[in-house]
Amino acid sequence: MKTQEFNERIGRVMDAVSLREGDRVPFIPSMNNFYALHYGVSIQNAMNDCRSLTQAIQKYVNDYNPDMVYSPGAFFPIPPMETAGYTNAKWPGSYWDLPENTPYQYVDSSYMDEDDYETYLKDPSAFLLHRVLPGKYKNLSGLSMLNLPGLCGQSIYSLAAFGLPSVQKTLQTMIKVGQQVSEALQRGAELSFTLVNEGYPVYGDAVACCPFDDFADNVRGLLDTCMDLVTDPEPLNEVLTRWGDVSIPGAVETARMTHQQFVFIPLHCGTDNFMSPDNYNKYYWPHLKRLLLALIKAGLTPFVFCEGHYDTRLETIRDIPKGKVIYSFESVDMKNAKRILGDTACIAGGFPTSLLMEGHKPEDVENKVKEMMDICAPGGGFIMSNSVALDYVEPALMHAWRNATEKYGTF
Repeated sequence: MKTQEFNERIGRVMDAVSLREGDRVPFIPSMNNFYALHYGVSIQNAMNDCRSLTQAIQKYVNDYNPDMVYSPGAFFPIPPMETAGYTNAKWPGSYWDLPENTPYQYVDSSYMDEDDYETYLKDPSAFLLHRVLPGKYKNLSGLSMLNLPGLCGQSIYSLAAFGLPSVQKTLQTMIKVGQQVSEALQRGAELSFTLVNEGYPVYGDAVACCPFDDFADNVRGLLDTCMDLVTDPEPLNEVLTRWGDVSIPGAVETARMTHQQFVFIPLHCGTDNFMSPDNYNKYYWPHLKRLLLALIKAGLTPFVFCEGHYDTRLETIRDIPKGKVIYSFESVDMKNAKRILGDTACIAGGFPTSLLMEGHKPEDVENKVKEMMDICAPGGGFIMSNSVALDYVEPALMHAWRNATEKYGTF
């Protein structure tokens, strides 16, 4: 293992997290399908087996020398999604009849109606077992036949449901899905381990979600959950509290088990466009803050990506322990972000991804980097990263971004 190189890079990142000026500002591009598209691997192949990205990842770190690398294991594996009959997303290939470079796309779906809150709160486990899992995964329909209290009966006949053909088929599917997911996780871990051996820290192998986003994405639906802030705010808040009771300890334990320092937290429902500041402060931030504090208490570093516009949230999200969190922004006034958060949290992002695309010049990139460094770098607590995760970019502009970061980001 290239220990010295790894320690230099992780030290540079932790200096920024701790609001200190290190040797220079860290360079950490945010990735989407870049590893595949930039190096001639189809998205479909990458999702079928992330090991197809091995050479691409090596070329990436050699070409651009980032200070930390987003996990290549983030390409969700196609085989278990097809085996389970996943309905909550679409991906390239014959299953959805989509071209090989179609990006993975979440599909907003609701597995719970507006009048189901009372039923859900009465027995969340039963609701998830009978309604949500069979809805999200059409090949797990047999789960709706299981009655958990009934299975716990004194007589062995209580387990008769396991003899039902639909239940047996579902259990066999679950075993196969579990094997496929385990294989995919192992492949991703091997890629990440290779990067660490080469001296590059990795983030993105440990992921957590704000309870609001988690519930919206996976149970009620994003649009319906945001509407419930108006029609059913108190039952929704109770659901989110109880969701966090389970999901937050799980996120901490998963990060510890996988020996991760950074926990990536993608936010999307909390954007300025989706809810008022009052609703954010009452129904979104308390659950997110609870997650952040639990991770910090465990000695972990939350790496929070604030999707969309976040200008009205800055005063709220500064209510955290000093020097423990990274907030990366898609769209925010970075001058205000530095002013409001600069003495509390490390800020990142904000570099317009569009400047790395065809039609721009290296000097455009360099000028923007210098402008951002003049605003955000003094005093430390800044990581150079981009606004929207990368897919297609112009190599010359990517190099210009990297070189300008080193040129203007040295303390």
